[in-house]
Amino acid sequence: MQPKSARERSTIGQILLLLRGIHLPVWYIVLPVLLGLAAAAFEGVGMGLLIPILNGFLHKSFTFVLDAPYVGTVLRLLPENILQNDRLLFGIFLAAFVVVYVLKSVLRYFSAISMVYLAARSIHHLRKILFAKYLGFGKQFFDTTNVGHHATLLTNFTAMALHPLFHIDRQMNALFSLSVYIVVMFIISWRLTFIALPLFVVLHVVIRAMIVHIRHLSHSIAERGSDLGKKSVEILSTIPLVKSYGTERQEQEHYTQISDAIARLDFHSRIFQELLLPLQEVITLLVATAILVGSLAFFGREQIASEPALVVYFYIIINAASKFGVLSGLRGRFAAASGPLDAVLEIFDERGKFFVCGGTREFGGLHHAIECRSLAFEYSEDRQVLRQVSCTMEQGKMTAIVGPTGAGKSTLIHLLMRYYDCPPGAIFVDSIDIREFRLDSYLAQVALVSQETLLLHESLRNNITYGLKRDVSEEELARVLDQSRLTDFVAKLPQGIATPIGDRGVRLSGGEKQRVSIARALLKNASILILDEATSSLDSQTEKLIQEAIAEAVHGRTSIVIAHRLSTIRNADKIIVLEDGRVVEEGTLEKLLEKRGLFFTLWEEQKF
Repeated sequence: MQPKSARERSTIGQILLLLRGIHLPVWYIVLPVLLGLAAAAFEGVGMGLLIPILNGFLHKSFTFVLDAPYVGTVLRLLPENILQNDRLLFGIFLAAFVVVYVLKSVLRYFSAISMVYLAARSIHHLRKILFAKYLGFGKQFFDTTNVGHHATLLTNFTAMALHPLFHIDRQMNALFSLSVYIVVMFIISWRLTFIALPLFVVLHVVIRAMIVHIRHLSHSIAERGSDLGKKSVEILSTIPLVKSYGTERQEQEHYTQISDAIARLDFHSRIFQELLLPLQEVITLLVATAILVGSLAFFGREQIASEPALVVYFYIIINAASKFGVLSGLRGRFAAASGPLDAVLEIFDERGKFFVCGGTREFGGLHHAIECRSLAFEYSEDRQVLRQVSCTMEQGKMTAIVGPTGAGKSTLIHLLMRYYDCPPGAIFVDSIDIREFRLDSYLAQVALVSQETLLLHESLRNNITYGLKRDVSEEELARVLDQSRLTDFVAKLPQGIATPIGDRGVRLSGGEKQRVSIARALLKNASILILDEATSSLDSQTEKLIQEAIAEAVHGRTSIVIAHRLSTIRNADKIIVLEDGRVVEEGTLEKLLEKRGLFFTLWEEQKF
């Protein structure tokens, strides 16, 4: 039999699955359960003490308790003068009742506190593990999903999925108390209890129908919440586009529509959740009244129980129905959490996450060459990008990769950067399959300067030294700033290299961002340097300076350069020309120009 998927499990089963997945210590769960059980046991004892208290009070004598099992045995240990004094016995029973209920309340309080701690730690562990899982997914997963949804999931859905845990102590205590109540009810009158049990069946049937509707609403709320997160991140990250086209009102209306839909769905869900308790109270009152009248008419009072026992019995049945209502409230909360739970558990499902797994070999740097052997790669079945690419990039030399837009240049670089997992036996580093190297050891020897400069909302220094696992001396940092032509720029900043550069480097120009990226790559001091359109954002004067710095940086290193500006690869040792995912030409600049093929055509187009 196949194991159930996350969606096929009950909501309680999903939460238990999630708690197992975040590896909480066992005592987090065991402690509140034990405290709750102890509190329920004391509550049952308190209910049991009510019967002799009422009996003795009504009959003005407590001597009957001496013949009661268990209690009588304990009371006979008291001095004879106390046993003959009804007032002292009444006081003992009353004091015992108070002590038992105080202990019950104290235990229930600590059970609640420990459960709140469990819920808070669970949400913390869940966020932490989810974030770690996101970091482990392949780039292709993020290419095919929306970052707004993932931001909403991390910040909102994690709390919503485990929100029932903040209330579960009440439901757990209600369950334990309900179990104790049923036992006491059977002890008082098994006849009445068999008649009363259908009450809970009626409550279950009525509430189950409402729970199903709340579950459907929860999934709709989760979907719309994800849409709202997507829209928020999408618009806030493309503010220049909105401003340039004047679509502020249009985007505001779209956002309002989604938010309004969530508000309506949430309101409907809360209507049903709030209806659960009063509905079960009305049903309990009607059914309990019918049971009382019917039982008295059918059995007669003498065949059921004594007057005090009958009073306590119906007090218990009302309390039991109330506890059942608390349990129903938990079911409502579980149903409301089912939508976010499904979304969270989807991240735990490893299918479709495009993991890039490394091997066990240590990579100490390139010694001979990087080879592509009949490399084929596709993002999806209908989008093949590379077709039987075979080429060699030798150690210590500059290899340029050129070709028209869409030829597969960036995809080849992404495979070398291990953003995507290549087929086995397709890319070799020093004649060893690239998949056999540990990812961290391989990437430590590879530095990338991309056409899309990625910067953090931190200081300039932190952006340049990002990812380094060693201390950087001021002399080394000054040398790298000079190589990347950032020295004069940094000198003009109000806080120097400690100046914050804004969200995604918004305070920097395109050329400055590119130079920061180059400085970061130079500081990494990797044996393989990859430049993907490294000078695409630079003006002619800055480009000349950067080319001088790059010439120094690539000396003695293996460098792989992608460039649309063909003038920047004059000094390349080898040029590989891609078209439609295939290698169509290969050689030095002079040989390719003499061949008068595709490269010659591209070169001629850029002459002016």
